[in-house]
Amino acid sequence: MVKNNISKPKTNNIDSNPKGKNNKKAGTNKPRKGKKKIKNVVEFNKALKGGDVNDLKNELSRITEMNRLRPLNNMKNKDKRKELVFLRNSMKNKIKGKLRRKKQKVREEMGEEADPVNIPKTIETLREKDENVVDLENDEEIHEENKNDEYANYFNKEYEPQVLITSSIKHTGSIFNFVKELKDFIPNSYFYYRKKYNLKEIVESAKEKGFTDVVIIYERLRKPYRMVITHLPEGPTVEFKISNVVYSDQIHNNAKSTYHHPELILKNFSTKTGYRLSRVINALFPHSPEYKGREVVTFHNQRDFVFFRHHRFIFTEDFERVNLQEIGPRFTLRLLSIQKGTFDREFGEYEYIYKDKMGVRRRKFNL
Repeated sequence: MVKNNISKPKTNNIDSNPKGKNNKKAGTNKPRKGKKKIKNVVEFNKALKGGDVNDLKNELSRITEMNRLRPLNNMKNKDKRKELVFLRNSMKNKIKGKLRRKKQKVREEMGEEADPVNIPKTIETLREKDENVVDLENDEEIHEENKNDEYANYFNKEYEPQVLITSSIKHTGSIFNFVKELKDFIPNSYFYYRKKYNLKEIVESAKEKGFTDVVIIYERLRKPYRMVITHLPEGPTVEFKISNVVYSDQIHNNAKSTYHHPELILKNFSTKTGYRLSRVINALFPHSPEYKGREVVTFHNQRDFVFFRHHRFIFTEDFERVNLQEIGPRFTLRLLSIQKGTFDREFGEYEYIYKDKMGVRRRKFNL
């Protein structure tokens, strides 16, 4: 047989692919090396280096508008999309930093003529002006009242406070956890069982035994619910609502109390009612703290909630730095009433009573 020597004609690659496309399959092209840049990056660099404030603001608004339109959702490659978002955010941060530095430089040049710094708008900064705010340095009326009020003898250091702590008539064993915590941070405090005595009988008995204050803890659903503090012998009587109780053993890495007299910090009691309450709390603690124990008790008022904390100072070896270690407990108090004289539900005269309508105006505070 004769072999067929006819072979297929050789074709040029260009002729075989008339459209000029490569024979490689679609999608096999490798991406180019280098970061993908935003359009007009050169303009951004010019504005960042030599632009004035208006140029920087225009560039910032342009990048913000690009992010608002969200053109990146069509980009299927997630890595490129993240890279592009990161690049835009870094540009915005650079512009904002340069604007801050320019404003600070202008303020330094203007000196005292510069406009005041913008204060962030919070509930505390937007607080309504209160006529009852106390100026302790210049208010002579307050000093005259302090000389004749129920706590004048205490602040004249004529006696050391002795505190009697008791519970409600109906109580469970869980209330004793909170009583134990009170005894740990209130010096010279003693617990007595309530039994079936009413509060007036307890007040009279406490007067005879030389106590200066009576603290009653009420319980609800096996948790401390309310606290009443009565100053002896002439009052006043203060009632609180207790919430958010965290005991010492529930605090991570807590310290143990050494039972020294703690240092007392009362913060943000600025009105007449708040100042009155601060004197009530102050009278529970001795005059002179024992700094050897390095303990501090804090009552911090914020939006009419009084937050209690108990810490210990921990100094470094060179005494240049100090840290705080919490001892516990933690709880929050809400003032319900201040009554003149000792406890009397029926005929007592009240200086302050909390009502639900007081919480409607969020910028109006009473303490």
